[in-house]
Amino acid sequence: VKIVRDYKIPFEERGPLELLLGEDLFVLLHDIMFAPTLINLADDEQQSWWLPKALNYEILGTYAQTELTHGSNVRGIKTTATYDPSLFSDGGWHIHTPSLEAVKWWPGGLAKSCNCCILMARVMIHGKDYGPHPFFFQVRDWETHASLPGIELRDIGQKMGYNGMDNGAMRISNVNIPRRNMLMRYVSVDTDGTYKKIGDDKMLFGTMTYTRLKISSMSGLNLAKAVTTATRYSAVRRQFQMQRVVLGSDIEKAEDDLVADSMHATTPQEQLNNLVKPSKRSEAQVLDYSSQQFILFPQMALAYAMHFAAQEVQKRYDVAIQEFRASKFDALTEMHVGSSTLKAVSTVLMAEGMEQCRKSLGGHGFMNAAGIGPQYLSALPQATYEGDFVVLSIQVGQQLINAVSSKMLKQKTSNPKTPMLQYIYEFDPMAARKPPSMEDLEKLLGEPAFMIDCMKKRANFLHYSAAQTFQEEVAKTGGKPGPATLDAVKIDFMRMTYAHAYVLYGEFFLDRINQIEKEAPKVAAVLKLLFELYCLTVMDQSYDRGGGLGEFIAAGALPPGAYGVLGKRTKALLKEIRPHAIPLVDGWNIPDFLLNSCLGRYDGRVYESLYEQTKYEPLNDTDIADGYYKHLQYVLHPERRLPGATVQTAPAAAPSKL
Repeated sequence: VKIVRDYKIPFEERGPLELLLGEDLFVLLHDIMFAPTLINLADDEQQSWWLPKALNYEILGTYAQTELTHGSNVRGIKTTATYDPSLFSDGGWHIHTPSLEAVKWWPGGLAKSCNCCILMARVMIHGKDYGPHPFFFQVRDWETHASLPGIELRDIGQKMGYNGMDNGAMRISNVNIPRRNMLMRYVSVDTDGTYKKIGDDKMLFGTMTYTRLKISSMSGLNLAKAVTTATRYSAVRRQFQMQRVVLGSDIEKAEDDLVADSMHATTPQEQLNNLVKPSKRSEAQVLDYSSQQFILFPQMALAYAMHFAAQEVQKRYDVAIQEFRASKFDALTEMHVGSSTLKAVSTVLMAEGMEQCRKSLGGHGFMNAAGIGPQYLSALPQATYEGDFVVLSIQVGQQLINAVSSKMLKQKTSNPKTPMLQYIYEFDPMAARKPPSMEDLEKLLGEPAFMIDCMKKRANFLHYSAAQTFQEEVAKTGGKPGPATLDAVKIDFMRMTYAHAYVLYGEFFLDRINQIEKEAPKVAAVLKLLFELYCLTVMDQSYDRGGGLGEFIAAGALPPGAYGVLGKRTKALLKEIRPHAIPLVDGWNIPDFLLNSCLGRYDGRVYESLYEQTKYEPLNDTDIADGYYKHLQYVLHPERRLPGATVQTAPAAAPSKL
């Protein structure tokens, strides 16, 4: 806040500062949800009242939508805003929490930090329910910070992680606010209660699109932080000597020795020991082991892919939001599908990838000082809030099926409103699914266009198969589909969402490489290795649970015997990437204070740092812990409980041993 005020940093340029916080605090909700909602949903006059103060942090706000029993189903929220024309000078709203289930629950910063919020409440006018709408809602006194009459605020309690954020609960009892506190850029309510739409009312939920994009942007960086720590530590850490396995020509050279040794070998283990010889070199860097590379390098590739994809969709959103403000809403569906896809998939893969990196650190990875564990727990909620994977996959899946229907039933060859779905219109489901031969496959794997095409074929196979299943379910109902009809393809939607995300990641990754190649061809050449590894990982084991090679074979994108070829090329790529591994993570330029890791330090002083940090452990302030005096001494010396026994007591100030 001080930096923004001192240097007058524009709102749209504050994103890097938010990332550099390294901790999720109330100010992030203010910048990511509260202020953007005022910018996008308040009309010009309303913005003149609240926006300048919000941008200068003279008021601090959050976004109060989720309730105790309703999160994903926004249209099911129960908090009410009932219009009363007799309130104030030109009408007002009677805000109320009708039941325990309607208590606002989870808004970040609402417990203790923020003094106002965007409140989502059901608009009730003359007995008619118009559904949820956003309101500017003050919750604390501007001067004293005390909660206002009729508003009960609480912190919801400790969480697994993310405890830098004071997530709050709010119960509202008969609070009145002015009519114009309802944000009125896209809807309006006159003094007599007349309700009017202005443009597309879907924009009332536009903050969710922006927030999902911001979360997607954080996902790539969060994974990159974990990969950076794990890669650097794996370069510093040494374990075991690289073993020399006596095979092939080595056996012929050492045949006499082997024969002599085998004469004395009486057990299988002794015979194995004769084959595996210790290296004369010192212990090897853990990063030199292919097994460690196989864990870390695909995550490194994914971090870049997610980051580039989020940046590209953000650029498109910046263009689209200007069109929305000019009452042109052609890009609304595109932005919804794009942001929902990336948010749903990136957050899940981020969390799983961070945990993979943590486990790769060995025992030290379980320490908070390693950094990844606490960061993982802080990032983990991102996979849930603002729409979890299952809920968002349903929304994405429906739009993907709509594209298939437009192609098959309406014979459309494109939809200019959804260019990111164009590959669906270009697919011919009637064409024979003929995969390349094994011989051709080895040559094609190095071609980016082929790998992107494979991912598109696999995605379309899933999309069109799900559409067919859905049509069959609709036919069973006599053309009157219900909730059960949609439920029949929800699992398909989950698979489709992953597949669609992989297409976007791949396309945007390749686009960025092509841009970089014009100015820095050597950098582009290294990134191409990561791009290929990303594609091979998707085609082989995949990043999600399920999918992978089987779907590519079923789609006719790869031949049944592709497993060996993919594995061979993957191993070769790991070796090619190894010399570039440290520069690739250093390229993120993540400062040590943001990594906050003894193991991921830029200078490599891992073990000195681990030992040094123990000075700050409160248990080390004294040689003998308080627990000894209170409990442990009686375990070791039960006789001290007897009457008259001498009991050891804590000194007034025990000196530290450090």
